[in-house]
Amino acid sequence: MTEKAEATDEQPIDYEAVRRRFPWVGCGPSEEHDFSKTYRDVLADARVSREIIEAIETIRRSA
Repeated sequence: MTEKAEATDEQPIDYEAVRRRFPWVGCGPSEEHDFSKTYRDVLADARVSREIIEAIETIRRSA
C-alpha cells in the first residue's frame, strides 16, 4: 500500500483529466465567497438572539 502511495506522489497531476472529470473545478473564484461572509454573519446574529432569549427566559423564571 505504501508503494502505491509513493508511486502516485511521483506522478505529475493531469489537470486536464481532472477538468474533464470534474468540469466545475477551477471555475469559481479563489477568494472567499459572499456566502461565507453571509453565513458567518447569520451565525453571529443567531448567537446574539439566543443570548437575548436566554436572558428573557431567566427573567421570566425569576419573576
